[in-house]
Amino acid sequence: MLSVWRLNKRGQFDVARKTIYWMIIGAVITMIVLAFAIILGGYRGKLTNVPGEIRAEYISLRFMNNANCFAWQDKAGIVHTGVIDLHKFTDEQMNSYCYLTETEKGYEEFNFGLMLESGNKTIRTNNYFHKDDFTLFKEVLVRDENGNVKKDRLIIYVQEKI
Repeated sequence: MLSVWRLNKRGQFDVARKTIYWMIIGAVITMIVLAFAIILGGYRGKLTNVPGEIRAEYISLRFMNNANCFAWQDKAGIVHTGVIDLHKFTDEQMNSYCYLTETEKGYEEFNFGLMLESGNKTIRTNNYFHKDDFTLFKEVLVRDENGNVKKDRLIIYVQEKI
C-alpha cells in the first residue's frame, strides 16, 4: 500500500509539471503569433505608404483648378483651370473658401505658402510658419484686373508638420 501512495504522489507531481510546461509553451506561442502579426502590419504599412510630396501635389491642384480657390471663372460660369484670377489671389480667399486648417491642431496638417514669381505676391494658409519641407512649381496663366492674361509660375511652399 505504501508503494501505491508514492505512485500517486509522483503522478500528481508529473501532472503539475506538464501543466506548467504547457502554460509556458502556450505563452511563447502567443508571443510568436503576436510578433508575426505586428511585423506583417508594419510591412503592409510600408507598402501602402504614400509620400508626402504626392499628397501635397494632389491637395495643391485645388489652387489653380477650383473656382473657390484661385481659378478664373467667367461670366458664363465656366471655370478655366490653370488660369489664376489675380483678384482672388488673397489670404482671405485662401483661408475662407479654399484651404483652411484647424486653428489649434492645423500645424499637424499640410500648410502652404503660395507665391506668383513675377508679382512677388505671397499668400499663405492660417498655420503656415515658413518652415518649408519642400517646394512645388506650377506653370500657370494669370489674369489681372484688366483682363490681360500672362504666363507665370506659381511657387508652392509646403510645410508638412511642425
